[in-house]
Amino acid sequence: MATATDGRQALDLARRLRPDVVVLDVTMPDFSGFQTLEQLRRDGPEPRVVFLTMHSDDEFVAAAINGGAHGYVLKSRMHLDLISAIDHALAGRLFVPSLTSLSTVAGSRHAVQFHANESHLLDEVSRLVHATLRSGEQVVLVTSEATRIGVAQRLQARRMNLAVLAEQEQYVATDSALALSQVMHEGRPDKERVAEMIHGLDLFRQAVPNRPPGRLTIVGDMSASLCRNGDFEAALQLERIWDDLTRALPLSTVCCYPIDCFENSEALNLLSNVCAAHTAVTSGTSRGARAT
Repeated sequence: MATATDGRQALDLARRLRPDVVVLDVTMPDFSGFQTLEQLRRDGPEPRVVFLTMHSDDEFVAAAINGGAHGYVLKSRMHLDLISAIDHALAGRLFVPSLTSLSTVAGSRHAVQFHANESHLLDEVSRLVHATLRSGEQVVLVTSEATRIGVAQRLQARRMNLAVLAEQEQYVATDSALALSQVMHEGRPDKERVAEMIHGLDLFRQAVPNRPPGRLTIVGDMSASLCRNGDFEAALQLERIWDDLTRALPLSTVCCYPIDCFENSEALNLLSNVCAAHTAVTSGTSRGARAT
């Protein structure tokens, strides 16, 4: 391990030591973090890059991730998130500080979000949905009734007319228990049924009137429902099938899990497996979500 006081020194050390991970700040003397990242990518073979910074605006996160970084950690959460971000970066996953920051990143993702309580979930999801709808992209919410109502209340408080958005085929909210029943067969996720659901979502994405189809964001808790019922293996199967079938599509999926699903030692191992079934992880709990 080595430390640098500016961007040029960081580049010199990276070229000499060939580290697996480089941790950069956005604001550094001589070369900025973004300039250093750009040069690291040119040098190749490039290390994984994680930003550790005080800049919390989503535009900074988007610039870092779109520039090739794998992680973005706020200094206020360094002791909670930095090790997790490095672990995920080494595993090839993105680590971002919030769902809204993930929405600004180019491309499609299969992301996982862990929340400590229902209020935190509703706040995070409603901010993501609000930002996504305002950008002109479509959103499908596949959650429990309580979550759908809570998100709707928060969106309406921001003066979003959900009825109009639904008529314009920009917003759909549906029940996750019903959706889950449609993809299960004999207690296990059926790949063909999951494929049919994904095909329907992609047709919905393409059918938006008066403009070219874009990215569709899906927020759901189907796998979390299986975990709550103790069916961890089925939850993992569903996540892996979903990841495999959506990887090449312009669909950005966020899977929401209450952290209390992972409180015992057996479930803690599941947490690592859940992370491994996704391409991105968001910060959100005091315990983090480390991958092993």
